[in-house]
Amino acid sequence: MKNKKNLKFSTILLGMIFLFSAVVLSDEDTISLTEDLSIGIDYGDENMMFGSISDIQLDGEENIYILDGKKNRIQVFDSQGGFLRSILLNKGQGPEEVSMLLGFAVHPDGLISIYDRAGNKVLNFDEKGSCQNYFKLEFQAFDINHYKDGQIAILGFNNDQGIHIYNRKGDRLFSFAEPFSVPSKMSKYKDAPFTKFPLKFSSTGDGTLFILNPHKYEIFMYEEGQLKGEINGKSDFFRPLSIHSVKGDGGRQYMSLIFPTVSVLMHEDIVFVIIRGIPVVGEEESKSQMQIYKNQKLIHTMDIQGFPSAIDSKGRLYFSASEEGFPVMKRFILEASGDF
Repeated sequence: MKNKKNLKFSTILLGMIFLFSAVVLSDEDTISLTEDLSIGIDYGDENMMFGSISDIQLDGEENIYILDGKKNRIQVFDSQGGFLRSILLNKGQGPEEVSMLLGFAVHPDGLISIYDRAGNKVLNFDEKGSCQNYFKLEFQAFDINHYKDGQIAILGFNNDQGIHIYNRKGDRLFSFAEPFSVPSKMSKYKDAPFTKFPLKFSSTGDGTLFILNPHKYEIFMYEEGQLKGEINGKSDFFRPLSIHSVKGDGGRQYMSLIFPTVSVLMHEDIVFVIIRGIPVVGEEESKSQMQIYKNQKLIHTMDIQGFPSAIDSKGRLYFSASEEGFPVMKRFILEASGDF
């Protein structure tokens, strides 16, 4: 994207994937995370080896879908970690091909929707991995999620709104979510879409969405397209959207964008907000922070390593992580000694 001075923008996404080991913190209560499943190996069965873990999703039977962006595929496992199938995504510029995976949505029946940023299109696959159809978007999207009842929620600035609900045929059903206010220090970028919404958002799959204000720790919760609540938090891990000037080869000047990365997961009346920390140069591991809310009130904070992006009906958290240098998916059970 270029501005009026013909500056080229490049997006730097925060965070790396790190090994999560169980963390126990003590306040009035003791809360711990205990690993109960690990998927991923360094050598051996190709189906168990990941180039990367870009995202993790679950279907209605709580089968596990792991998006491997480097190998351009989706690996599917049952809830016990048994391998089910591999969905290979054809790479290229063709109608049913992808060249820049930005995210995917898994529906309860196992159908999959993928957003290809380069082609600016959504591709729909059946549970066996065959492409059923695709449709183009009229705006640049940032992220995709399952909304409810097989519908697709897409994040992107269009017609002064940020969330757009589609059916799998590509019909837009409705839109909602007003853009966030741009702070005065970024006034010269106020018309740029990247200042109005985050790059990621979270969905519970039942019509509830969580959207982060990229400029401050403020999370809006929408139900059925209506704003129903806010979480206004504090964390040393949260860093607002920032823009930096970087000189490239040949003396060209680039604008580097650093976005906050936050995942919001919900189980019953508990909301987990995970803030990905900024990697520290020279350190092998970087911490993130998980804050736990009940009735929009903070009840516990713990530092973690790795990044959870899914939660199941039992409240188990699914982490993208790293073990001895190779990607793994880990599932953890959250346990509390007190009145949680």
